[in-house]
Amino acid sequence: MTETLRRLRAMMNLHGITRKEAAQAMYLSTSALNRKLRGEIGLTQKEAASLLQMVEKRRKPTS
Repeated sequence: MTETLRRLRAMMNLHGITRKEAAQAMYLSTSALNRKLRGEIGLTQKEAASLLQMVEKRRKPTS
């Protein structure tokens, strides 16, 4: 799971999604999201999917 978390953090950074912004959208405290992204507490599949949706919305078209 740590590799998955690392990639998720990298995608968030690449697309300019702050942890504060993501936490607010997910109704979590910033601290809780940070702990989840570090692997200290579990990140559910639903939470991971929410983060991936945020990344997808920020992706710029390649053409």
